[in-house]
Amino acid sequence: MEKQVETLKELRTVIAAQQELLRIALYMMTQGPVTFSDHRLKCILQQDQMRATCAVAMGAGQSLNTILKLSDDQGIGVRDLYPIARSVVEGFINAAFFVTQPVEISRRALEHRHFAAWKHHNRIIGNGDIMIAIGAADPKLEAARLFPNFAGKGKESWTALNAVDRIGKIGKVVKASAGALIGAYGGIYAVSSEIIHGSVYGMSYFYSVHTREQTVEGFKSGTVEQVIDILIAVSHASSGFLSAFSNVQKLGPLVLVEHDIFKRLFKVATGDEWGGQAE
Repeated sequence: MEKQVETLKELRTVIAAQQELLRIALYMMTQGPVTFSDHRLKCILQQDQMRATCAVAMGAGQSLNTILKLSDDQGIGVRDLYPIARSVVEGFINAAFFVTQPVEISRRALEHRHFAAWKHHNRIIGNGDIMIAIGAADPKLEAARLFPNFAGKGKESWTALNAVDRIGKIGKVVKASAGALIGAYGGIYAVSSEIIHGSVYGMSYFYSVHTREQTVEGFKSGTVEQVIDILIAVSHASSGFLSAFSNVQKLGPLVLVEHDIFKRLFKVATGDEWGGQAE
């Protein structure tokens, strides 16, 4: 238990430092240049990149705060952290994707929000006798008229790339970012899907992972280990975005500080000292 307490303390310290860098990044994108470590730093992303990036990075950061607030919990309530953690990981993947890819990607994502909002109120749910029709009489035809960029098979989303493919694209620009993001993805994605979808395996995993003895205390101790797993995953995701943001724009002081934070994360997650490179 003492080791768990120390691990949680270090992870919270790491995440608090990352959240401060995230605050600086959001400020730069919305308010303007900042002075950091005696350097004047300015965001040079295009306007639509900043708009799309801010939207998802701010949401991921808020959800990360929620996880921190609930990270003292033990027992079945820990299960509710998995979908929140999944949201954090996907949010930071998308934020890093917008930062590292051409501005057209961000513009399509911004345009897609209007289509998605319209579609929510104009669709057919179910089929046959079990069907609900909402809004337009022929949603597909009307959508094609109003939103031609999203008409046709496979074009209804803002991107055709899945999360792993997006990470791959990010890695071609900032390798360190993709490394952190794939760690986050591997740590949370599959099991969170099972828990979100209410599968028997998802519940079985939650009850059995890290549980070394079939007692109430053994179960509670196992759920503390699950909190540690979750914090490691979301902090990797945060690192992935911060690395992309600072490296793409060559914000040297931010790059160095973020990498030092990542080395602390690596040590607490693996028990080993970081021996790699920043890139």
